[in-house]
Amino acid sequence: MRLTSFFTNLFGSAKEKTTDFAAQAETTVEEIKDAAEPILENAADLISDVFDSIKEVLSENTNSDYELVTETVVDVSEDAVTDFDSEESEK
Repeated sequence: MRLTSFFTNLFGSAKEKTTDFAAQAETTVEEIKDAAEPILENAADLISDVFDSIKEVLSENTNSDYELVTETVVDVSEDAVTDFDSEESEK
């Protein structure tokens, strides 16, 4: 009988402690979320402002008559590999 009550007290208190720790952890996570929210919003606003200023500088310093370089440049340094080429290499 004493042995049964010993184990009940031992494991019963461990369960209670685990429940308490879980509740404290949940509370702490909620506090961290609440504290981080304004910081993240401020960071998002700052990043948006930086992008807007970059767009403004680029629009002032570029000529809209020119197309983007990536659209007009063609790499002709190597011949294109075709299906016919790959079939010959397999033979």
